[in-house]
Amino acid sequence: MANTSDQSNSACSLSDERHVLLVQYILGGWTSCIIVLFGVFSNGLSILVLCNSRMRRLSTNIYLLALSIVNLAWLILYFGVNSFRFTLIVPKFLENLDEHNHHEYDDFVQRFSPYVVPLMNTLQLCSIYYTVAVSFDRFLYLSYGIQAEAICTVRNSLRVITCITMCSILFILPHWFKYRVELNENNRSQLRLTSIGENELFRKIIHIWLYIPVVYALPFLLLIFINFFTVRLLRKFYLHRRQNFNLTSALSTQNNEQRERDITLMLIAVVLLFFICRFPMLINHIFETKFSLTSYDDQENKNSNSTRNISYDNCRSRRLFNTTVNFLQTINASANLFFYYLFGENFRETSFQLAKLVRKRVVRRRNTLVENITYYVQRRSTNVSITLQNQTVDQQQQRQQSLRLLNMEQYDLSRNI
Repeated sequence: MANTSDQSNSACSLSDERHVLLVQYILGGWTSCIIVLFGVFSNGLSILVLCNSRMRRLSTNIYLLALSIVNLAWLILYFGVNSFRFTLIVPKFLENLDEHNHHEYDDFVQRFSPYVVPLMNTLQLCSIYYTVAVSFDRFLYLSYGIQAEAICTVRNSLRVITCITMCSILFILPHWFKYRVELNENNRSQLRLTSIGENELFRKIIHIWLYIPVVYALPFLLLIFINFFTVRLLRKFYLHRRQNFNLTSALSTQNNEQRERDITLMLIAVVLLFFICRFPMLINHIFETKFSLTSYDDQENKNSNSTRNISYDNCRSRRLFNTTVNFLQTINASANLFFYYLFGENFRETSFQLAKLVRKRVVRRRNTLVENITYYVQRRSTNVSITLQNQTVDQQQQRQQSLRLLNMEQYDLSRNI
């Protein structure tokens, strides 16, 4: 929604501006870069492990694989749009707070924002509902036991993932028509609302009536209920085991029980992290929708001729909160690997096996390389020695031939005398 309040009410003083820029540089810039790069590594490693044939047999791992893929793609885009951008352009704004100051990379980001931002929103929505799906999958396993294997199959999980992906693309589709890029009088790129994006009813439907229920309310409620009943079932399951099985039976089924419990605890930890990192996003979205705090919905900014980066136009506390919320998103997309290693025994074993396999291949290639180099050096030294021997033989032959000629000349000379 457009902000009808006076612009001066939401602008920062110079000291606040410098403080906000410094926080954005440290937290939103360098710290986010470190978290994002670690997230790219962790999600890439998760994809390699979960793609293993041993891990693909369980439907839960298929959901986790899809979750790792969308998180990896989102982190790569976020790195270019926010993390690297802040580390690059903020120092220039700290040196000079002139409103006409700008950076070429910021123009580059502005030019592609109408396409990158909806794509990132699509990936985020997929990530949210993949988390819901994997929680429901685990709930079915605990509720129906062996009977759930007929429902929670790999094929069904792929169908659910495809359905979630298609619905997410369709839901975010209107956002692709919200912004356009224009060149201002200084020939710099600037985002503007399209005629569709300026429509008040369109913004209310997209940002309030649909976005909040679908992106926040519905998945939050589903995750709360699913995980509440999952914890109850898990507790009931272990109480039943203790009451009805003797020590020998418990020992015989201890490994399977421990593995099932670890998988469930892993997913509960993932969901808990999801809530911690996503709930502030809901608060931030409500503020941005109500007060038009997002960069491009401000009506005065829409009509302004200023070329200053729009992300520096909000008040101190809200801009700092927005930076913190974005940082929490990077943590949510990067930290799942900790829970996979902490609770996932199969994940640990598979990753260690892959590490051993990679190490063997590296050692084999290194040994092959050393053997090739040794063979090349030996062959070259052999060729050099052969060449030297040939040269020595040639020199001896030339010396012998010279001696024969000398003897013949001496013999001819003695006969003439």
